[in-house]
Amino acid sequence: MKAKNYFTTKNIAFTAMFTALVTVATCVIQIPSPAGQGYINLGDTMIFVCAALFNPVAALIAGGIGSALADVFVGYAFYAPYTLVVKGIEGLVAGLLIAGLKKIKMPFIVNCIISTVIAALWMSVGYFLSESLLGLYNEGFSFGLAVANMPFNLLQGAINVVLGVVLATILSNVKALTSFIDFKPQAKSDGSDKTKQQ
Repeated sequence: MKAKNYFTTKNIAFTAMFTALVTVATCVIQIPSPAGQGYINLGDTMIFVCAALFNPVAALIAGGIGSALADVFVGYAFYAPYTLVVKGIEGLVAGLLIAGLKKIKMPFIVNCIISTVIAALWMSVGYFLSESLLGLYNEGFSFGLAVANMPFNLLQGAINVVLGVVLATILSNVKALTSFIDFKPQAKSDGSDKTKQQ
C-alpha cells in the first residue's frame, strides 16, 4: 500500500474506530497485576485485529493512542507516555510482519499467530524497560517490580494473541466486511513464479 493510501477517508474512519475500540477494550476488562502497578486487559486483541485486517499505520495509531487514552481514563496517566510508545510499536510490528508474510503466501492464520506472538513479546519487553525506567524517578516502581510484572505481561500477551487471532480469522471470512475494506489475506501473485514451458 502506498503511503498516500494510508490516509484515505475510509482508512482514517477505520483507524478512528479501532482507536476507540482499543480504548474501550482496555477499559472494560481490567485485572490488576498481582505484582502491583499496571493491569491486565484485552486492548491488545483489538490492536492485533486492526493489524491483521487493515494496515501497519492504522495499528500504530490505534494501538498507541487508544491504549494511552485508556491509561488516562482509568487513572494510570503516568503510564500513558510509555504506553503510547510500547503499544504503538506493538501495533506497527504486528502490522508490518503480517503485511510482509502475506507476500510469501503464508496461510492467514499462521501469519497472524507468528506476527502477533512477536508483537506481544515486544509488548512485554517494552513494559519491562518502561517500568525499569520509571523506577529511576518514581518510588512506586523498581527494577524488581519490572521483573515481577513481566510474567503477567506475557500472560496478557498470550491471552490477547489467542483472542486476536480467532477474531481476525472470523472477520476475515465475513465477505461483506472484506469486500468493503478491500481485504486480501495474501498478496496477489504477479505471475513471476510461473515457469515458462520449454
